[in-house]
Amino acid sequence: MKKIVTILATLMLTTMSINFAKAEGFAIGVIGAAAKVEGQGTETEGTAADTSTRTKSVSNDVFTGSVFGEYSLANVSYADSGFTFGVRYTPGTADVSDKTFSRTDVTADANETVQDDGTRNAQAEVENYINYYIDIPLYKSVYVKAGWSQMDVNTKESSDITTTGSYGNATIEGINYGIGIKGESGNVIWKLAYEATNFEDLNLTSTTSNKINADLDISEVNLSVGYKF
Repeated sequence: MKKIVTILATLMLTTMSINFAKAEGFAIGVIGAAAKVEGQGTETEGTAADTSTRTKSVSNDVFTGSVFGEYSLANVSYADSGFTFGVRYTPGTADVSDKTFSRTDVTADANETVQDDGTRNAQAEVENYINYYIDIPLYKSVYVKAGWSQMDVNTKESSDITTTGSYGNATIEGINYGIGIKGESGNVIWKLAYEATNFEDLNLTSTTSNKINADLDISEVNLSVGYKF
């Protein structure tokens, strides 16, 4: 990801002469992105017999495809450009981690009434990412982006232990920001950008009163291509 950001910065410096779209207009298009999903969470056992905690950091590199629609507004404060308001939607799912984590518990006391020996598997995925944004012109072809994002988080835990609970799913929101370059050729518009989204903390309680507190973030480099009407 650092190498891609370096390449993007170089392209930005060498394309300062490219103009923004100069007129108002509505555009639709597609986005291809190389993204990194990162998460760090803590699980706390909720029983009186076990109040232990476990902390884990995970990440996964994914390629995603999105669709977008936006409207560019001419702004007299800028000679060559204006503000752009848009929405982006990413269908499909992406795993938070590049692997499934397992833990095997062995109970030493064979006289326990309820045994919890067995293996637990944990994984999570994100889906239905939607982003509302505004592109703010910075200098010629360079712009900065600010937005609000939302996505669903689905837990995919499994176990052969009958007393193990489940966490369910949640929807979280976050702040999106980025920087990039954009241009147009006829009715075709394009953007190349680096973006990051910082989501609010995810808090889940299982059916057995265990608790998870997690922080999820997404960073990406993306290329947008669209048609302007």
